[in-house]
This record gives sequence, structure tokens and C-alpha cells, in this order.
Amino acid sequence: MRIFVTGAIGFVGRWLERELVANGHEVVAAPGPDELDITDRSGLVRWLGDPAALPDAVIHLAGMAFAPDARQDPAEAFRVNVGGTVALFEALREIGIRPPVMVSGSSDAYGVPRPQDLPLREDAPLAPHAPYALSKAAQEGVAVEASTRYGFPVVVTRSFNHAGPGQRPVFVVPVMAQRVMAMKRGQAESIPAGNIDVRRDLTDVRDVVAAYRLLVEAAASGTLPDRCAVVNVASGTAVTVRSVVERLCALAGVAPVIEVDQALVRASDPPEIRGDATLIRNLVGWQSLIPLEQTLRDVLAEM
Repeated sequence: MRIFVTGAIGFVGRWLERELVANGHEVVAAPGPDELDITDRSGLVRWLGDPAALPDAVIHLAGMAFAPDARQDPAEAFRVNVGGTVALFEALREIGIRPPVMVSGSSDAYGVPRPQDLPLREDAPLAPHAPYALSKAAQEGVAVEASTRYGFPVVVTRSFNHAGPGQRPVFVVPVMAQRVMAMKRGQAESIPAGNIDVRRDLTDVRDVVAAYRLLVEAAASGTLPDRCAVVNVASGTAVTVRSVVERLCALAGVAPVIEVDQALVRASDPPEIRGDATLIRNLVGWQSLIPLEQTLRDVLAEM
């Protein structure tokens, strides 16, 4: 298939392009934001609308991906996450095509889960409470409406935490890897951390993009049971931040000297977030395969 990808120059986008090409697909990568604003409907029409090269499917990754960035600039988070998704569907409607569209959403839409709701299934209540989570829940609503009102085949993922080489060092795994390497180089005597005993569902980005490929292939082939599917992409297990740091230290050959920095502690952090991956396994046979040790080893090797 010819698959158009927004956000292709980002962390997940670069891994997704490799995954799609390796499995025989042609990838048309959207230009970066300096050339194409994702909210620019006319620009999207020009990018999508070459009659000789129309998309067989679209994977929409573009948007603000880091929750603290959204807290700093909520208006921008809504502009790109929600407005960009509206513009994409409106551009496809203007061109007059209805390819399957996969929208990369977030498990943050669930908000702070109740212990009795773990592991989170797709029918768990949504309770977003912060700008990023609210923008991703609204983005999901835009995609569902495009399917319901205009007939687009749509898959929306609720993607849980993922990590791997190339991730921006503000996310937990690469930032902890940086701090561990600082100890290894003799630049620090301890590893500052915040909420080290919270538990998170963590998947390797290479497994995540395999899930995205399988979902868009299923949507394009018409094998999904519904025209609009909302699907968790999750490992189904949760690990503590403390255990991530300890494993990084073991791989780097340094003592796990962790120092809790109160400036990094977030009182609102849920004690555990864990997804149920039953639906995606039943739909496309996907499960996470890359062990956490490999993810951490590869992140450290990159540094």
C-alpha cells in the first residue's frame, strides 16, 4: 500500500517508516512543521491530493506528544492535536477520498485510573483532567465522528508508554539513561528521580509501530469487525520507575544510587497505569515481543 504518514520525522514516525518499508509498503512522509503546518487544510490538500499518487491509507502521528509541553501551552496542544486532526479529515473530504485512517491517541485519555479498573480495557471510563489528556480525548472524538458522519474507516489507538532509541530525553527512560551515564562518567554521584515507585505499562517503540502497521493493514483490508475501532496498544504489564533505573544501572555497571528530588515529585501521578491488550491481540494477533532489557540496552548504547 501507499501509506501517507504525518509526524513522520518524529521519534515514533522514524521507526514507523522503517517498519512499513520493511513490510513492503510505500511511505509518503509529511514534511516537518517548518514546511507543512498540520492544521493547514490547504497545505494538506496539496500534500495528499496528487491524482497520480493518492494514499491507500493514512497514519496520523503529528501533534504534541509530551504532557508537560501541553501544560505549558494548552492552546497549542489543542491547536495541533485537535485542529490538526480536523484539518486532516477535512482535507481528505475535499479531495473526495475515504482511505482508512489510523490516529495515534493516548492512554492519558483514561485519566487517573481507579484500581478496580486495572488493567484498563477500552470500555473503561474516560476521565482526562490535564491539557494533554483532554486534547487527546478530543482528538479521538474528532476521529470517531469522521467515521460515523463521513464513513471513514478509522482506527484510534490508546497507546500506553513506549520507549526506545531516538526518544527525546525528557521522557522517563532516556532521561534516566542520561543520568545513569552521568554517574558512569564520573559526572554525578547519584541519580535524581521523582516518583520512583509508580508503575507504568512500558512497550518498546519497535513493537508499537508493528501494532500500528497491523492495525492499518487490517483497516485497509476490511477485516476489522467495525468501521471505527478504538484499541489499546499496551504490554499488559507494569514496571516501577525504580526498577527501570536499577536495570539501567546494572547494564551500565554502576551502583543504583537513587536520590529522590522533591522538585521532580508529582503529587498527581497515578500509582499504577496498566493496559489490557486483549482486543488488539484478538483483532490482529499483536503482542509486545521486545523485552524491557533490550529496550534499555539499546537506549544506553545510543548514548
